[in-house]
Amino acid sequence: MKRILAFLLLFSATVVFCQEQVSIISPSEPKVGDTVILTYNAAAKAANLRNVDEITAEVLIIKEKGMPELLEIPLKKKGTSWTGSFRLVDETMLFLLRYTSGDKIDDNGENCWDMLVYDQNGKPRRGTYYFRSIINRSSNYAGFKRQKNDDAMKADLARELELYSDNWRAKTLDWNLARRANPGEETDKRVKEELADLYKKHADNEEVVSSLLYWFQQTGQKEKSDEIESSWKMKNPKGAVTQAVAQRVVFAEKDPVKRVELLEKFLEDFPQTDNNMKDVLVSFCIQAKLYEKAVAVVEAQPKPNGNIYNSIAWPFIEKGENLEQAVAWAKKGLDLLKSGKDGEKPPYFSSKQWKRSHDMGIGYIADTYAYGLFQMGKFTEAETAYREAYDLTKGANANINGRLVQCYVKNGKYDEAIVIADTCVLKGVSDSMLVANYRAAYVGKHGSPDGFDAVLKRSMDIAKKEARSKTLKELVNKPAIDFALKDLNGKVVKLSDFRGKIVVVDFWATWCGPCVASFPALQKIYDKYKDNSKVVILTINTWENVKGKELEELVKKFIEKNKYTFPVLYDEGFVEKYAVEGIPTKFIIDQKGMIQFKDIGFGGAQEMENKMEAEFEILLNKDVSIR
Repeated sequence: MKRILAFLLLFSATVVFCQEQVSIISPSEPKVGDTVILTYNAAAKAANLRNVDEITAEVLIIKEKGMPELLEIPLKKKGTSWTGSFRLVDETMLFLLRYTSGDKIDDNGENCWDMLVYDQNGKPRRGTYYFRSIINRSSNYAGFKRQKNDDAMKADLARELELYSDNWRAKTLDWNLARRANPGEETDKRVKEELADLYKKHADNEEVVSSLLYWFQQTGQKEKSDEIESSWKMKNPKGAVTQAVAQRVVFAEKDPVKRVELLEKFLEDFPQTDNNMKDVLVSFCIQAKLYEKAVAVVEAQPKPNGNIYNSIAWPFIEKGENLEQAVAWAKKGLDLLKSGKDGEKPPYFSSKQWKRSHDMGIGYIADTYAYGLFQMGKFTEAETAYREAYDLTKGANANINGRLVQCYVKNGKYDEAIVIADTCVLKGVSDSMLVANYRAAYVGKHGSPDGFDAVLKRSMDIAKKEARSKTLKELVNKPAIDFALKDLNGKVVKLSDFRGKIVVVDFWATWCGPCVASFPALQKIYDKYKDNSKVVILTINTWENVKGKELEELVKKFIEKNKYTFPVLYDEGFVEKYAVEGIPTKFIIDQKGMIQFKDIGFGGAQEMENKMEAEFEILLNKDVSIR
């Protein structure tokens, strides 16, 4: 009787446990060759996908070499559970998992599920813990969101080295972390000792040696590095070591034109099996303003990237220079993208992601093409291209929206201009140009501006209300990491000194287009709140390509030239500590030092102003919903 009771209790506990699990993966220690069964439990309290007609499991396969590969597995419904399966093949190290249904997603609260792969002896495969440590170090891996966890990353790295002490990739990551945490002679001494031992084990493996050369140089062993380089150059003149040295020379060159020449020579000496370095060459050509050469490199590729034509054409079209040629380049890129022959879907993209990315690419280059046509006086053709750009970007870009409305006004289509302009204002995706042309269209239709301000105010008030409602759903509520950083004058600014105030922390760089585009709106907000003792705005310059005095001069010159007056600080690694995925990224920190909002990117001045106003209002009024 006791045995039966114990069994019933165990069975009951197991049922309750399974009911609470959203995602169940079987077997729990999968091996290459196994069929993995995935179950999504829609009845679990934490499940996001309820009452849906279909669910797809998106599985990101991570291999030892090459890019991750995404599997899209349709699940079948049985009761409140959805199941599907796939077979583990090739050199799979681990996989990440999330579930989707239309535009809805369940990724475990932006912390996607993962599963290690085991060898035939039941031990995690060599490299599995290493790869997961890399994933735990980032907040977004190939589009799969994770909660950045330094402790988990270090624990995984330690497990990898415990199981496979000669894993050179894990060891070099360990050295990187050690030098960052404790720079100095003691750490360098340890690295030197372990480097010597690792080199002995892998001295005949050119791939490993080419990576270890960097560490000989970093630890002051240049003679040893030169000796190894010379030896391998004699043994294998076209091998990985010689190639790594030549590539290092290319990227160390500061002069844009010389850098192009060096990379061309590199590609001649070391033919590549993919287009990655050729894409870098195109980028270098654009930086060096060698546009014709950039076009020649693109056109020589078997599957030219249509998006690159946008980068080539835009600098001319933006300035209104060489318009005939620039418009022709934009048209060529646009036709390539529309033909679908410009490239293949990246293996880590889902079908939906690829379509969205492809449509966005067409939208942006259509806007470039339209802008060029508009400046050439071809307003009818420009209108068609602008409308296509607006539709494909789904009205999410304020600049494109403004230019479309301007084109409608130019063509005397006031009704169309008014409809688009009002829609964009209501969505909070507009700018000053759109509003100015909205007014012009209103005057064109009604013969006078009477009543326009009231119409505009009504729409803007609705937009602000919507922004506040949406903002309340985006609360983060995580502690902000304290920092002490120098400003433009060398004064140290400490975040914790502003406890009791709302603090905006904005990460940016001088080369970042969206960052630069957002600054006039940020200056406007700063001017409005600079005398408010309860609000502080700080910007942190990061991810620049220069350091030291050169960095200081670059940033100061940029700020002075644009006459910005908001505070600017120089970053010291906090962009990583704050898990920034891309810039601009703003963190809105409340009076208790908690991050409440995280805003990524720039969708237009009005959207940014509405959102920040809503965020300030919520925090200043101590809205009960955030307590």
